[in-house]
Amino acid sequence: MSNVEGQPSSLVAAMADGIGDLVFASSEWVSVASEVVAVQAMRRAAGLESMGRFALCEVAHNPPAYLHHEGPLAWHAIFEGSSVQMRSGELPDDECDFKMQGDHSIISNLARLQYRGHDPVTVAAARERLMKLSRWEVQGGLPSNPALGGLLRELHDAMAARTMPRFWFMTPEWVTSARHILTERSLMEKYAAAIADVDFTFSEEFTDTPAYAFPDGSHGGFWVKCDQGHLTVGAGPLPAELGPADVLTKGAYTPVVPVGRTVNAALSPEDVEEQKSYSKAAFRPDAAGTPPVSQTSPTGRQMPPSLSRIFVPLHDELSKRTSGELPADFDSSLKAEWSAPPAFDRNPSYDASWTRYGEVDVFGNPR
Repeated sequence: MSNVEGQPSSLVAAMADGIGDLVFASSEWVSVASEVVAVQAMRRAAGLESMGRFALCEVAHNPPAYLHHEGPLAWHAIFEGSSVQMRSGELPDDECDFKMQGDHSIISNLARLQYRGHDPVTVAAARERLMKLSRWEVQGGLPSNPALGGLLRELHDAMAARTMPRFWFMTPEWVTSARHILTERSLMEKYAAAIADVDFTFSEEFTDTPAYAFPDGSHGGFWVKCDQGHLTVGAGPLPAELGPADVLTKGAYTPVVPVGRTVNAALSPEDVEEQKSYSKAAFRPDAAGTPPVSQTSPTGRQMPPSLSRIFVPLHDELSKRTSGELPADFDSSLKAEWSAPPAFDRNPSYDASWTRYGEVDVFGNPR
């Protein structure tokens, strides 16, 4: 989802502020959304009465693995005039008047688009771009009822700020979530004073990036510079003028993806064991003894504990906001140990060919 030269696209500019706190179509998301729908249905009762019964459903395939949810996440709403019931779960096709299915990551990002207060041209461009990145299955249609249209617009904008985005791993858009988490924590009273005198630079850089995420061939990654308590978070390799990094992680992109998006706090004992097995195979040094990923300290300095505390939740919070694809979904030539999705990273029952793969090229353009 990055554009040329590794810079963030206008996609983030079309989204609600923040990074959300609810997984799209999760039970928590549906609970909050149903409250919005109830209020809007009361406000628009007269207009909805004329509509009669209407049922809609959204189905999001390949939800985050850490939820341990079998199959897709879905929600539905059944209108009986001005009365409405919104619940979790998928409705059978024959009970739906409108049903849409797509990739959970792409739908999550569509749900983040904020129509109110944003340039409609920017939002339309972001929506068009996202629609090209998944195959969609649509059944039926929405009635031309102004009250329903208004209700759905209010629901969308109300939930935009609450919905977590899910960006491609280590892209500039993905780094916006890291920037938000780290800068917000650095300003908290309990951390700010402790890092006031800290001068430290952290960098992670990943080479051999896949074309679907980095069409310009740029390296993925991010860097953090703490300058007397002020944090700057950038995308891609650390600029030469800011180097050397005090701590530098560098490696190949592909084997890191599954481990990079694990939510460690949610791993089952079985997940932990599988992750260990995966890591042993994927991170094995090559014939020359070079590991695919390495961490060094070019300056010999280690991250001070006061700064480390700010980083504590970063891995898990970013993992929640990382999309569920694998490079092998786009590139059939990848046959290494990390090409098959491990269960700790993706539900084995998920068919990757269902959504975006095969319908678009690596740049998101329709075939």
